[in-house]
Amino acid sequence: MKINCIAIDDEPLALEKIREYIRRIGYLNLLQCFDNAVDAMEYMKTANVELVFLDVQMEELSGIQMLESLHERPKVVLTTAYDEYALKGYELEVCDYLLKPISFQRFLQACEKVYDQLFPVRKPDISIPEPGSTGASKGYFFVKNGNITQKINFEDILFVEGMKDYLRIWTTRERVMTLLSFKKIEEVLPPTGFIRIHKSYLVALNKIDCIEHNHVIIGNEKLPIGDTYRKEFLKIIGGNKIN
Repeated sequence: MKINCIAIDDEPLALEKIREYIRRIGYLNLLQCFDNAVDAMEYMKTANVELVFLDVQMEELSGIQMLESLHERPKVVLTTAYDEYALKGYELEVCDYLLKPISFQRFLQACEKVYDQLFPVRKPDISIPEPGSTGASKGYFFVKNGNITQKINFEDILFVEGMKDYLRIWTTRERVMTLLSFKKIEEVLPPTGFIRIHKSYLVALNKIDCIEHNHVIIGNEKLPIGDTYRKEFLKIIGGNKIN
């Protein structure tokens, strides 16, 4: 699922940096960039804008003034070199407040927050492995997720999505973003339960709901089957099919 977004900043270099970051995140769809709030507001009258990356200090109309003028607000992430607007931003219920210079990791965290608000994951009760279980051979592993070390149970994984240098692990509980390669995670996961279907997707076989043309359906997600992986994938699926 994609998030339609725009970026607004009167500093060309700052706007280009935001544009670059957006391009690195697969679920963001950049509609347009603006160097002023007035043109952006006019554009938003007809476009389906779900997320705005908004600079605070701009001539003619500031980011805060723009927000106060909007009758219906999309999700907003404020970007600024000054921290004195943070309180006002949160009063206006922005999703996040990024201080320049903005690192990609911090930008990604803000986008993850927006994604989870727009596409919340239902969290059912999940059984926890037996106490004393340790290591991947017992059904789980740990990954670095921001400032925490996150436990991932094999049985909870729906699929894994590749995003440049990061992996997003979709589970029945949540989505976990971690700096990890497909090669590394494939070394940990049991090969009989998981299979690569695309350069950007690895899926849990027992979580597949159906196969539709060149796509795998898992819940509400429709994942493409890549040409490189199709033959092996269909071979495994065929071995479990009742004719």
